[in-house]
Amino acid sequence: MHPVRNHILLVVAALSFLMLGQLPSSSLVRAQQLPSESMATPLPPAFVDRCLEVAEQLDAQFAAELRLLCELDPVEFERIIRRQGPRLTGLAELKLADPGLFQKKLIELKADAEVQRLTIELRRAMAQSPQEPARIESLQQLLRGQLRIRLGFELHNQQLYIERIEEQLKSLRARTAWEREHFDTVVEQELARLTGSADPIQAARE
Repeated sequence: MHPVRNHILLVVAALSFLMLGQLPSSSLVRAQQLPSESMATPLPPAFVDRCLEVAEQLDAQFAAELRLLCELDPVEFERIIRRQGPRLTGLAELKLADPGLFQKKLIELKADAEVQRLTIELRRAMAQSPQEPARIESLQQLLRGQLRIRLGFELHNQQLYIERIEEQLKSLRARTAWEREHFDTVVEQELARLTGSADPIQAARE
């Protein structure tokens, strides 16, 4: 397998495993509305640019190899972007919605990439150099430490997600309580909006 494509597929596997389950639900909804696997419709250039922009922040080598693959094998490049693009653009949505959380997520993903690198190295050493127990033990210690780091980032980010959700629920409950208390007012406002008779300034505030 071509080394460029091989590295891309490894990174793509990591993206597939990590990203979808941990993005905000709004980002997942948007991702489902993005270009599908069908090759009938050309990918929008803006969509490709956003994918490459996030890939650059995730892994500069990954982004560079994607661009190289685009030159060497445009069909394979488009297939990867169609399949993994929604995950990348989901991160792009997170970057726009919550830049701080986006940066923390990138750190978590990079920690996971290091876990995968050490795992591959350890498995290779166990298979090819079983007569070197000291090296194997050293790699195990490194992997154990990296797992602790990754779990720490993961738990911290999960707590941030929970706090964001709790804030949204608090806001939603307050809005629902207000609308219930001002039921007739809400009906009249909606009627005015639907019929085009709402005050433009007031409508903009709403």
